[in-house]
Amino acid sequence: MSPKKRNGKKTGQPDHPAFQCREKVLMLGVMQNTPLVLFGIPFHNVTFEEAIQWTVDRVRSGKPGVIATANLDFIVQAQTDVGLRNVLREADLVIADGFPPVKLAPFYGPPLKGRVTGSDITPMLAARAEKEGISIYGLGAAEGVAAKAMEVLKKRHPALKVAGAWSPPYAPLDKMDHAEILRRLAEAKPDILFTAFGAPKQDKFNHMHVKHWNVPVAIGIGGTLDFIAGIQTRAPAWVQKIHCEWLWRWGTDPKRLTKRYVTNIGFLIRAVWLTLQLRLIKNVPARVDPSASSHGATYCEFRGLETPAEAEVFVQKSESSAKLVFDLRAVEWLSSLEIGALLEVSKKVQKVVLLHAGSRVRKLFEFSKLTDRLPIAGSCAEALALLQ
Repeated sequence: MSPKKRNGKKTGQPDHPAFQCREKVLMLGVMQNTPLVLFGIPFHNVTFEEAIQWTVDRVRSGKPGVIATANLDFIVQAQTDVGLRNVLREADLVIADGFPPVKLAPFYGPPLKGRVTGSDITPMLAARAEKEGISIYGLGAAEGVAAKAMEVLKKRHPALKVAGAWSPPYAPLDKMDHAEILRRLAEAKPDILFTAFGAPKQDKFNHMHVKHWNVPVAIGIGGTLDFIAGIQTRAPAWVQKIHCEWLWRWGTDPKRLTKRYVTNIGFLIRAVWLTLQLRLIKNVPARVDPSASSHGATYCEFRGLETPAEAEVFVQKSESSAKLVFDLRAVEWLSSLEIGALLEVSKKVQKVVLLHAGSRVRKLFEFSKLTDRLPIAGSCAEALALLQ
């Protein structure tokens, strides 16, 4: 299977004038906004430096945003948790905190630049915050841990502005004292909020409040405050280097992590098997409906996007339409970048429907739970019904 194979047709140039991607876009030094979608979850293709710069820029803008540090466990949980799936798809920045997404990415499109872990980026953000005069706040973990972690960061960076810290009493998300947490944050006015409730609770919490608070950047960091405070010991550097940090964590807390890792390994095996199938099986084209037309929606014969710049232009131009039907008859495959572009479009318009998808695309979408956001129609009548 080759992501660039397009039935002998030139890729990247959809027929509909609203989706022409011929303009040259200068993207040097600018982070690409279109994510790469792996198994239904978007990952922004950034390095540590780019993610940190994005955070600083977001703080300067004053517009509240959310960063999710997604790993294999996020992907697995999102398979059955529709809420988490939507939280990750709507996050402003999703970084690949895990090797499985990084290793599998090249089989589905452009490679990810590398792993960007929450445990590493948190102290790096603290160091950059000191230089930029940006304030931070630690929220979550066990009683007293957030405050201890902030003390440690303050000792490392004497000029760092620590807006505060609090470890609320443990409670499920719907039982938490949200009013008290929001009161403290409104009083502290932090620029960066490190939320450490564990996944997916922390990410749902940030998503729940991002539209209502004045926190420029909130990032879910899992057990990172425990590492900083010295409550837990992170795997040695050599263990991290050989991609076995997960195994180290499993050995230090088998009672809590055994079920999680067994489930994750099972999913990873299925994901690898799917990858092999998609590379080996022959694509079966969809039966083309000769009555293909827009029915009140913008109709476009999709022919592919090969570069991030094309994806950026495609998403921007799509915003001019309310309802979109993308005909996939000219393609055998959708890369992670192309799915990322379509997913971004689905967030900006009223409805997107895909038409005439072949067997490979259908198989990938069904496995990845993508049809809830990007439904696939087998005929124009079905497309019309989905649009309505």
